[in-house]
Amino acid sequence: MLFYFRHFIYNAMKHIVDEYGTIEYRRLHYADLILYLYWLIRALFISLIYIDPERFPLYRYDYASLYFWDHRRILNKFFVIIVLLLIMGGLLCIKTFYFPKQDDDEFRFQVIYDCIVRNTDQYNKSRDTDENIAMKLSQRFENYQQQFARDHRLLSQITPIAKRMVSFKVWRDSWLEMDRVDKILFEKINKMKLFPYATFKGRSYIVLFILLADCVNYFLHLLYIVYQIFCYELVQNSLWMKITLMIETTIFIYNGFLLFQSAMLLACTIMSTYQAFHSGLSYLNQMFVSILDKSRHHNGKQITRKDVLNLGLIYRQHNKLSYYVLHDDKNTWSKSLYYYALISIPINITLMCELIVEDIPAQTEFVFIVIVVLHVITGVIPFMALAHVSNAFHKIRDHILPMQLKLKRNYLRTKLKYDDLYERLMHGKKIAFTFGYLERST
Repeated sequence: MLFYFRHFIYNAMKHIVDEYGTIEYRRLHYADLILYLYWLIRALFISLIYIDPERFPLYRYDYASLYFWDHRRILNKFFVIIVLLLIMGGLLCIKTFYFPKQDDDEFRFQVIYDCIVRNTDQYNKSRDTDENIAMKLSQRFENYQQQFARDHRLLSQITPIAKRMVSFKVWRDSWLEMDRVDKILFEKINKMKLFPYATFKGRSYIVLFILLADCVNYFLHLLYIVYQIFCYELVQNSLWMKITLMIETTIFIYNGFLLFQSAMLLACTIMSTYQAFHSGLSYLNQMFVSILDKSRHHNGKQITRKDVLNLGLIYRQHNKLSYYVLHDDKNTWSKSLYYYALISIPINITLMCELIVEDIPAQTEFVFIVIVVLHVITGVIPFMALAHVSNAFHKIRDHILPMQLKLKRNYLRTKLKYDDLYERLMHGKKIAFTFGYLERST
């Protein structure tokens, strides 16, 4: 998977689900595991010089230990602890995504596969013709140009500036509103398998998020390659430039790629799953509230037969989405998120110790501050999204009691179903992703 960084998120999930268990799959990822274990052992040996440099004078025999020892003002013991924790995080990512426990009858990444792979495939199948796309863009450009002329009369007289601003807005909104797909075909026919009632807006956001994540991933990979080439040129005339150095440099580059890709895979799978759950639940909650409001606005008019059928659909879909969350949490995410938290929290603490305790140069201090901020943001946002999913699941319970008063006696079956749902939402197991022993993400 190392060289599929142009569309890494899509290709990674397709590779994990479609090729799981094959000989090539096992060989590839066992090699990843071995290289990471080597990296971990290497870092542990380097850490010995910080424990007792006189008893473990490894810098006399090992060029990597010598480099750390010569730059120990920056590459101090806190830095080594962070490196060890990051390596352990990489090992955890490899275990979570590439060596999951698979049931006999189903694979546990089907929800993520449906969000990332199947939804993207359905988007590609629903692509509109070039003529229709050009017509949509032309019509949008004319409408925006007329609106811009009405709102900004002075700027509209400066033709180059006005044209550039309108063109940019057309390009932006054409992506956000998915002008490049046949909306009816995408929403009504080419549906997701596990989320058939996900809204067009939610599915569009998933596609755009994956496309954006792949673009960012591609750019950062190129940046990393350029940086490694520059570093290679710095050491190619060194006395230590031997075969062992070439091997270790290759391993370092490979493991660095893998660590970055694992972090991207973790964040993107969580965020895409959030979009699928949230869009489906928003649609169901909105439908439920609209049925209730319609009855209220018609002077207490009783619920119709058609509305009861829709209520049954909402109940079944709510239960199905709840099962996806509880099943995925138990078999995929709970223990993994728990171990991620155990690794992530010490990284932040160590970074703060680095900034508070150690006397480091101002430039290095700025780099560490940036790392702290990025680490907190990338760690908090996905977990806040999971908590938002739990809130969307329980939002319907505030409207169940008023709905029960509107149902007729001959709809006793529906009333009993929503009594059961209300009881589960109030006193049953919380529908949420959990962090192992740290309990729920709410």
